[in-house]
Amino acid sequence: MLLPLLLAASPVLVASFDDPEGDVAYSPPTDDTFTDGDFDLRKFAVFTEGDDVVFEVTMGAPFRRPEITQRTNTAEIQLWNNIYLQNIDIYVDTDPTSAAGFTACIPGRRVAFAEGRTWKVAVVLTPQPGPARAVIEGTLDKAAAAHVIVPENLATSGRTVIARVKTAAFGGPPQARWAYSVHVSGAQWERSFTVTDRLRGAREANAFTMPVLTIPELWAFGGAPEGSMHPRVVDVLLPAGIDQKAVLTAADDQFARVPFVSAEAQPMPSVAAQSPKKSAPAGPELQVAYVAGNMVSLSGGGADAVKQMQFGSVLDENGEVVARVVVVQVVEGGLVASVVEHGEKIHRGARVRIEAAK
Repeated sequence: MLLPLLLAASPVLVASFDDPEGDVAYSPPTDDTFTDGDFDLRKFAVFTEGDDVVFEVTMGAPFRRPEITQRTNTAEIQLWNNIYLQNIDIYVDTDPTSAAGFTACIPGRRVAFAEGRTWKVAVVLTPQPGPARAVIEGTLDKAAAAHVIVPENLATSGRTVIARVKTAAFGGPPQARWAYSVHVSGAQWERSFTVTDRLRGAREANAFTMPVLTIPELWAFGGAPEGSMHPRVVDVLLPAGIDQKAVLTAADDQFARVPFVSAEAQPMPSVAAQSPKKSAPAGPELQVAYVAGNMVSLSGGGADAVKQMQFGSVLDENGEVVARVVVVQVVEGGLVASVVEHGEKIHRGARVRIEAAK
């Protein structure tokens, strides 16, 4: 009986993708903890093994525990998930023909997905699964948060990290038609108490994502353009022939949109499943309740229907658009938004017309 049992438990490859070497979009942090390849995605593979879906992610450098597990705090951070420097987000589209699902990325990553595409399950590999889970549940809407899995007890072997998730979480075993989007970001170890804390008494909507600045710092990537729309994802799995720097360059008024990859050609979601662009209704009109630097809080009727990454036009007394913001956090009784352009023209009491979700 031993041989049949062993054969039954053997992993079966479902899909495998290679990613180019050395294509990280930003310059690395300057602390000597980091080395070449730490954030360079090299391979992604999906297996089935018994009742598990097994994800294997291979990077350009070995996973290792840093000698010092603290950065800005005096106390050591409890890092016990066998990865330490990276967040690796795996978005799974189990039905590429359907536009149903979720478009909001993990809080703090600053990416969206190619138009008409959604993820149905997200698997987040991170050094602090418990605290990251709390941020996700506190910022994504309940339906989306319920479909985010943050595995514990990750296994590492050299440059590869392995995560196991029960097939039931996906509604069944992997299919060849499934599509994936894999994102690498730097792992911030401590929570960042920024202006959003002062706005709403809540923590910033950031699931421990290392910042990306114009100039690299000890624990921040460098090379970002001016503004607040650039991604904090530094490497992403893309279809062959697509320029990563072009994909991870945000437009002036929206987050960068990332495509999915699949082992087989994918049909686009049916037209009937997508919202018509031209006839989409406008969102609610809110009011600026507070302004603090590059962040504003919004309040008013209909705020509970607004989602992360929706944009808003700030209006002057004549109803003319004078500035733009993007929603970064949904909190009880209102919203927190980041200024996209012309923050100097935003004042308390100004009207903000939320644009229809795309």
